[in-house]
Amino acid sequence: YLLQCTIGCSYNKCTFCAMYKGKQFRIRPVEEILEDIDMARSYYGPNVERAFLMDGDAIVMRTEQLLQILEKLYAAFPKLQKVTTYAGPRSTLAKSPEELRAIREAGLNRAYLGVESGSDAVAIQKGCTAAEMLQAGQNLVAAGIDLWAIVILGLTGQGGDWEEHVLSTAGIINKMKPRHLSAMTFAPAAGTPLGEDVLA
Repeated sequence: YLLQCTIGCSYNKCTFCAMYKGKQFRIRPVEEILEDIDMARSYYGPNVERAFLMDGDAIVMRTEQLLQILEKLYAAFPKLQKVTTYAGPRSTLAKSPEELRAIREAGLNRAYLGVESGSDAVAIQKGCTAAEMLQAGQNLVAAGIDLWAIVILGLTGQGGDWEEHVLSTAGIINKMKPRHLSAMTFAPAAGTPLGEDVLA
């Protein structure tokens, strides 16, 4: 079940990403989200087993809001096994370890973290340093959240320092210790700074 908690991405400045460029970021009112859960229960019945909190960074919501949403989800769907979301590094770092643990204990099982690169030299403008990204990932792991890290191969192009990108990325992942790792391949997206550079 895809539950729309936020619209767009709270950061939305990464040079490679076009996913949310046409969306003005906002957090939906909790009352609307809770109504959506009631409608989903009426439509799907009680047997939903997985839910994803959309869009690009539901972790940015206030902790008490997330706790309300999780409580409602598990009450509406007694067979619910997994609730997942994307986690932005900046919004993750804005939460205390106690808040992250409370969110985990309320039933947020997994978070996807777009690490992309472990190198500060790779110009992707993630809005944080590699050290801050590492800390965000470690905070999620320490809270007991199943961390799924995502990295992107090919970000430097053939002329860039691809070896530094690869080794730094391997280094940050080894320290972060996510339970899962996805290695994506960079695909230039029109309308993004990095994509336009490649396409030119």
